Amino acid sequence: MQQHQQGNHGWSVFHEGLSLAAADSRTHPGPDAGPDSASGSGPGELDRLLSAVWRARPRISDSHLITLLGIALRTVADTDTDAARVFRPQLPGAVRAGLLSAALARHHDAIAAMVTEQSNSYTGARRFLVPQLLLGAYAAHHRIAEVRLLDIGTSIGLLPRQLNNRTVYDRFAPGLSWHPAAPAYRDIPLAARFGIDAPPLPTLDWVRGCHGPSDYYTERFSEVVWALEQTAGTAGDIGIHALDMLDLPALADFVHSHHINVATCNFVLYQYDEPTRERIIATVTGALRRPGLLLSMEPGYELRRMGARVRGYRAGSTAPLHLADVSDAHFLGRVTPGADFAGIAGAVRSA
Repeated sequence: MQQHQQGNHGWSVFHEGLSLAAADSRTHPGPDAGPDSASGSGPGELDRLLSAVWRARPRISDSHLITLLGIALRTVADTDTDAARVFRPQLPGAVRAGLLSAALARHHDAIAAMVTEQSNSYTGARRFLVPQLLLGAYAAHHRIAEVRLLDIGTSIGLLPRQLNNRTVYDRFAPGLSWHPAAPAYRDIPLAARFGIDAPPLPTLDWVRGCHGPSDYYTERFSEVVWALEQTAGTAGDIGIHALDMLDLPALADFVHSHHINVATCNFVLYQYDEPTRERIIATVTGALRRPGLLLSMEPGYELRRMGARVRGYRAGSTAPLHLADVSDAHFLGRVTPGADFAGIAGAVRSA
């Protein structure tokens, strides 16, 4: 993740410090190893924290764990100036690694609680663009009169609020080009909109912390705030529920009892190991009303490189359909329809 082409827009400084702290931890493995760590703020703090997290969340992916550590450290850095120095690229890497280890020691309980109880709830205001066009085309192509939508891992519920909002679409659509051509904009025939996320439900303040420490992320977060303002009128139309998708029986029951025929799951499945992802997909597709579609968007290469892949799953099937590739996971850039796009959304013709 340190080698990400965009430098992760501010996170790479933290990733470098984490890498150096991990190497130091391997050299001095734990607070009981000797005088090097007798203060409790030196080598071994990272190992101690990671062990606690893996015990609590054995199915967490490495990329999600690293991301959550950065978010948690940034959160405590709001009130700890020494922790905030971890994010200053002007300081030597070894200094930042030492500051990181010390911050992990001072805030062990708070950071461990955040990483074991929360998820990366980053909400991008532009990520609804692909579902808007794809689901509009899907409903038209398959003559679906009513879409009952569930957004799985919805964070603050922004994506279902944004759908069919032409003002928000018109602001962000020019930043995302389709090749060879974009599907025509269509309103999705939404009959019901729901969102679920694991308790405690994310807050806007938590979402702010999930944005990286840089001007780039400050701009992305301002887009979220603007989009929330623009969609305030539909907020009451979205049923947001505290439900952990890892509770597979509860997830299946929700999909079935609410007659869901379209589900979206965006930048959520990567947070878990592969067997867990497969079980979630099987649970959702097994409960969807027919004809039904699970639309999944996930970061490419486990956050190690730019981009995202859009996959679809038909009701009753776990076979992935390659719908599109996006050049930038923040949905600025280029979308290229995949081999299975036409079967879901119909042919796209160039002007």
